[in-house]
Amino acid sequence: MAVEGSEEDERRSSSPPAPLFAAKDHDVHFEPEAYLNGFYTAATNDGAMTLVLFFLPGILYRLPDKIDNILDLGAGPTVYIPIAFRHRADAIYTSDYALANRTTLTEWIQAKKDSFDWTNVCKWIQSIEASRESSEAMQQLARSKMRAVLEVNVHKPDVVQGVHFSTSAEPVPKQFHVVSTVFCLEYASETLDQYEMAVASAVSLIRPGGYLLQGGVLHATEYSFGNRRFRCFTLTQEVLLATLEKNGMCVDSKSSGFKIIHNDDIFILVSQKK
Repeated sequence: MAVEGSEEDERRSSSPPAPLFAAKDHDVHFEPEAYLNGFYTAATNDGAMTLVLFFLPGILYRLPDKIDNILDLGAGPTVYIPIAFRHRADAIYTSDYALANRTTLTEWIQAKKDSFDWTNVCKWIQSIEASRESSEAMQQLARSKMRAVLEVNVHKPDVVQGVHFSTSAEPVPKQFHVVSTVFCLEYASETLDQYEMAVASAVSLIRPGGYLLQGGVLHATEYSFGNRRFRCFTLTQEVLLATLEKNGMCVDSKSSGFKIIHNDDIFILVSQKK
């Protein structure tokens, strides 16, 4: 990220504005390589991502020690959720709307040589966990738990649209013990109706008594990377909590079934389905 007042800022201010795309255009205009290089080359490249990675290992302790299965819903091209859940989950599914992202996820599972290097992010997670595992060991264990890469659309009645890649002959579960969705639901939407449908879609994939792990940004109108911008829904904490409650998720801060951590406009939460 550029520092305010830097030469980079001056260059950008004199350049034409980056094109602004609709949220639905992720499938056409999202570039995984630019996104990963912009936000994940180092864990501290982006303030929002730094906070999520910092709080993620701790908030996992609000979940059961053993998780039957987890779906990372709208993972983009990222794999930090499978890495963070490598010891807790028996089976891990990942997913995205954009074909390019599903291809990137598949290449990581297959450990292709030209796939993105997650070493620095692993070291960050390792430091928070106080783990002695190597980055390669962390990724290998996570890969061994992967079951499928799914095509998903949170604005369709049938959220799971297909199986892009599978390592198992077992059918994909209709519902999951845990559904995680970070920087997804508000970025996949532009209106309140779209956001409410996205949340309902995510919750529909959680089995009764299961959990939602959600992270995101409040009050944003767009996000940008790689000389492109995408519109998003401007989420508030009031809408965040009201929509969860409307869909049968726990939002009682005094309950063991709900925990939210936020810093400025960045939040991460765990909510249990009633």
